[in-house]
Amino acid sequence: MENEDAQQMLMEMQKNQQQMQQIVQQKEETESELQESKKALKELEKKEEGEVYRQVGNILVAKDRDKLGDELEERVEDLEVRKKRLSKKEEQLQSQLEEAQQQMMQQQG
Repeated sequence: MENEDAQQMLMEMQKNQQQMQQIVQQKEETESELQESKKALKELEKKEEGEVYRQVGNILVAKDRDKLGDELEERVEDLEVRKKRLSKKEEQLQSQLEEAQQQMMQQQG
């Protein structure tokens, strides 16, 4: 393997590793937000019909329980889709990294 090719491959691997770290961080944040939303939805289901309060910035805003429940359910669905998309991207990057490592080992050996 030529030195330029090796450097190019190494730079590509580093780029993929950085992307992988970002994906993992985004996935962790998404999972945390997902669990928080599920917990809020569970607590909301315990509440009788009527008005509930939602924090918006530093204030609490009155909101219809059913409407807030619908919003939370939609949020949970969106977060689950995002988590799946991030997992798929993570798998693709992992596969690319493994392939690049194998190519480098073959070229060196």
